[in-house]
Amino acid sequence: MGQVQATTELFQWLNEQTDLTSYQIDLVDGFVFMLKKIKHHGHIRLTAPDTIHPRFWKCHDRTFGYRLMKGNRRRPAHLYKFYFDVAKVEGLLHIHKQSVSLSDKGFQFLTYSKEIQLDRLCHHIWM
Repeated sequence: MGQVQATTELFQWLNEQTDLTSYQIDLVDGFVFMLKKIKHHGHIRLTAPDTIHPRFWKCHDRTFGYRLMKGNRRRPAHLYKFYFDVAKVEGLLHIHKQSVSLSDKGFQFLTYSKEIQLDRLCHHIWM
């Protein structure tokens, strides 16, 4: 299994988003939203071998209110790069020449409980 690079910028941003009075797990919700959106559309366009089109992430920003892709940012933000890297390493995606789609493992991941999904994400943060 490959390794995912979790940056200091990602940890700082996650810390700023943490609401200790909330039971919501935004990290998992955002990751699952990404997978469900890929599932819904079938294929999502890549702008480079490891880069989902910025328009995909801008929709993610609007949905979660993150504003990570504000302006004309062409590179995915730290969180979105982390999501994509984890999905690749976990084998949840099929990477095609110019697009990405959900693999059988990706479909299976969507059936897991939120606790198991969180465990898989945290595994990549703390390893």
